[in-house]
Amino acid sequence: MIKNRCSHLYLSVLFFFLFFSLSAQTIITSPYSRYGLGDLSANSNAWNFAMGGTSIGLRDPHHINFNNPASYTAFDSTSFIFEGGILFNYVSLSTNSQSTTRTYASVGYLTFGFPITKWWRTSLALIPYSNVGYNISSNDNLPSIGNVTRIYTGSGGINRLIWGNGFKITKNLSVGINASYLFGSMQQESSSTFPDSAYYINFRQDNSIDVGGFYFDYGAQYTAKIKDLHLTAGAVFGTSMKVDAKTDYLSTTYFTTSGTDYPKDTIQSSPGVHGTITIPLMYGFGFSLEKSDKWLIGADYRWQNWQKYQAFGTSDSLVNSFQISAGAEFVPDINNYTSYFKRVHYRFGLMYDNSYLQLRGKQLNEYSVSFGLGLPLRGMRTAINLSAELGTRGTTQSNLISETYFNFVLGFSIYERWFLKRKYF
Repeated sequence: MIKNRCSHLYLSVLFFFLFFSLSAQTIITSPYSRYGLGDLSANSNAWNFAMGGTSIGLRDPHHINFNNPASYTAFDSTSFIFEGGILFNYVSLSTNSQSTTRTYASVGYLTFGFPITKWWRTSLALIPYSNVGYNISSNDNLPSIGNVTRIYTGSGGINRLIWGNGFKITKNLSVGINASYLFGSMQQESSSTFPDSAYYINFRQDNSIDVGGFYFDYGAQYTAKIKDLHLTAGAVFGTSMKVDAKTDYLSTTYFTTSGTDYPKDTIQSSPGVHGTITIPLMYGFGFSLEKSDKWLIGADYRWQNWQKYQAFGTSDSLVNSFQISAGAEFVPDINNYTSYFKRVHYRFGLMYDNSYLQLRGKQLNEYSVSFGLGLPLRGMRTAINLSAELGTRGTTQSNLISETYFNFVLGFSIYERWFLKRKYF
């Protein structure tokens, strides 16, 4: 047992360093990550991910559901849970005139969960909050000027370190709180060049934003037993909070000769300006209906007031968003040890997202279908979780970009009993 625990600890440390090594890479995620805080993470483990991201009304002793901190009270009083997952992404980007594809891999989540007392459970999680990664170029021909080439690039993102706590108020009612520290940096650069003229001066803007501040969200779950079924109703809420941030802004002109840039003038320089970024109010509701070790169905609704988003006192052109998801899980016969596939957990989900982006009069929508498998390892409490999602976002109307994507999550869930009192006779 000690050997297994040491190997699991080694695996968690290895995964921790892998998280930061992959997060440090420049990843092209989406042209839409140019706006707001970037491309917001799905914030789901492989279990929730396979069910369309459904999570608010879900609770399970073998999984850490950090989307609703009240669910932590489902942990057994002697359990220690460790989960992690890696996300693989493939996307096809299309406009009315051209298309391209890209792929990347990143660490999706790293979580721990364990009991403190009979009524208190706690969890630690490290997950991405948002990603920024794009490289966009456009060419225009202007009268009396000629060709103008504009290039927009961005990289970075924000991570989220969570300390979550769940408290059992009564036999059926639990509440919880996630104290999150948001940290990371986002770099954005835009430039305009004039390849047909030796008289026009090129222009560049560089903007870097470093984020480091706390954010809190809350949750509640109420469970009821209806004959041999378990019904759980859940709610989550996050107040509007200002997160500390710092920006460095530099605007310059330059000449380009033989492929080399030569600076000319500094138009504006604002190094180390301190301010805040407003994370707007969020709330959501969800439920699940379960027959233990047999099947589960659930659904969620989330809403967030992105119209109140501000960065350094300036509002952005974001709009309020909402998301609807539904999912199901089925196990044919969890106690059948003659047929392995009868002990596999089969999962399916649907998701619709009305995003916070409204460009050229169109609010961007996202649709996806997901599915997955929970594969138990023989003789162990560890499971391998495989999840896949096929979806689409955006449109080619109004000269916008349509994204068709395929996400795959390889996750694992380690469940151990660490807090047993041994008796000797």
